[in-house]
Amino acid sequence: MRTLHHSFDVQHGLPTHPDVPQAARDLAEDIAADQARRQREAVEDRMRKVNETALTVRRAVIDLIGADTYPAFRHMLWTERMRTREMFLPPDGLRADFDQVHRARKERADAFLRERGVAPERLAALLRSGHNELKEHLPSPLEGMANDACALAPGLAGAMASYTSPAAGMRAFAIHPPFDGWQKGFHFANLIGSAFRGSHFNGVDPASGTLQQQIHLENNDASDLDFAEAVAHAQVAFWFQPSVSGRVRMTLEAQCQQSTHSLRTVDEWGWSTSDTNQTNSLMMHVLHPNVSAPSFSLTSVFHWNTDVTQSVFRSFIPIGTTVFATLTSEGTIPAGEWVVIRAGTQSTTSSITNDVEIHSTPDFRWLIRTVAIQMIP
Repeated sequence: MRTLHHSFDVQHGLPTHPDVPQAARDLAEDIAADQARRQREAVEDRMRKVNETALTVRRAVIDLIGADTYPAFRHMLWTERMRTREMFLPPDGLRADFDQVHRARKERADAFLRERGVAPERLAALLRSGHNELKEHLPSPLEGMANDACALAPGLAGAMASYTSPAAGMRAFAIHPPFDGWQKGFHFANLIGSAFRGSHFNGVDPASGTLQQQIHLENNDASDLDFAEAVAHAQVAFWFQPSVSGRVRMTLEAQCQQSTHSLRTVDEWGWSTSDTNQTNSLMMHVLHPNVSAPSFSLTSVFHWNTDVTQSVFRSFIPIGTTVFATLTSEGTIPAGEWVVIRAGTQSTTSSITNDVEIHSTPDFRWLIRTVAIQMIP
């Protein structure tokens, strides 16, 4: 896995087709580059908005603690972290009581504030108020508007016969692996502060239709207010030439091979709090000037708000489950125009924390089994 402090990276390989003219290939490249640019702009706009709120909160914290005392306060917190880390090293750390060590650390931090005329409760209330203002920005703008996918769990006898595809009874174009086109991307940003780190493994095997994403968001030195996100997406791709004009509707059949949400938090000081989101979606993107963004269908959502030390693990989709997603482009594609269509998955995680250590990891793997395309007038 690669560890980064800020990144926006997209790679792709256009599919091959003997009948596609060079002009269509050039247009697809231009649209892909424009989409990446607009995504970066959306992230930067969000960063400006949340930093305005963070600056207001940070100024209020400094006013409460005192401009001369605040640097000493942050240094004390760092010193206590290092001290606590050393207390768990062998040989003495082998017998250290985790709860007792962390309780004593919090008591020393509270004492530092009270000795300087600051009530820890007032600091906690101030930070929590700022945290709540930022929560509306927790979902990533790269998630887009999404409908809900439909799962068909393994072992349900007769369930397939009762499932009706949105394309049933309508003429559709279907494609299966192997695919030869692909795309994958990763975005990570410290929206507030610089303490978060992002790492990822993002794999795509177009020949088999296998897509794998594991992203990790980590902050083991949280400050008054930190906010970061990481987004990974991967798709297979193919050329399509519609015989009639209309919007593209895709019915995507994918089999789950991995679906986990994990989160570990460490409450450092007692006045801390955190919010963490993780999502996974199936997605479609039609590379055409009339289609401004991908379409998404949610498969798994995890949200956790905590101010305590916890380890949480969730898996909502059993391995082997078949999931169907119905995805429709927002723009019309003229008849006869060659377009690249991408089908795949996107995972996101974002976290807002004040002095809570965060380790957030969504891990998903999908096998794209069938892609059915029909044109909607």
